[in-house]
Amino acid sequence: MPGLKKRVVLAAVAVVIGCLVFGVTAHLANTSDVSFLQTNRSRIYAIEITFFGIVIIELLANVTLVAFHRADALQTGIAVRATMRLVAYLILLVALVSILAENPALAIGVGGITGVVIAFSAQNLVGNAFAGVFLAINRPFRVGEEITIGGMTGTVTDIRMMHTRLDLGDDVALIPSNWIMTQVIRRKPRARLPWEPARGIDDSGPADSAD
Repeated sequence: MPGLKKRVVLAAVAVVIGCLVFGVTAHLANTSDVSFLQTNRSRIYAIEITFFGIVIIELLANVTLVAFHRADALQTGIAVRATMRLVAYLILLVALVSILAENPALAIGVGGITGVVIAFSAQNLVGNAFAGVFLAINRPFRVGEEITIGGMTGTVTDIRMMHTRLDLGDDVALIPSNWIMTQVIRRKPRARLPWEPARGIDDSGPADSAD
């Protein structure tokens, strides 16, 4: 994948150019005698915001994906990118409605209704995505570990954003991430790392010898 810094720079340049273009358009619409700019100002604003909004959203979404890919969490990055796009395009839609209708109250109403519809239709998907992000960060278990969850005991063979694959021996269980968050997980203790103090041992230093 292309460099992360290059994508960040491109996103920053797109933001600057977009602000400059929008500012120039606003200045010309307010000071110029050209009737076309004055009568179609809202439509011109909408076109500019749509163009630069899509460019900036896609660049930032790709920056997020590259960052997660470098952290060896590509599946997590895909889910986070999808969530970012959903939220960003919803905000863009509300902004366009507000500009074209010249009625902020209408934009708020449209945004609220759209948000409720998306929330109800994608609540399981979004819940699984956020649960997958938490599991990827917290790592209560790892690939290769034997765990017991929900009465099932098996070896973790794959951890993805939406589910975890558990080898039960005779068959395989695909466990949704949001269900895992509500369960008690049992596993064997992990090996102590060299820099970690051993359990039950005072690591504060040697005790004073008795006289």
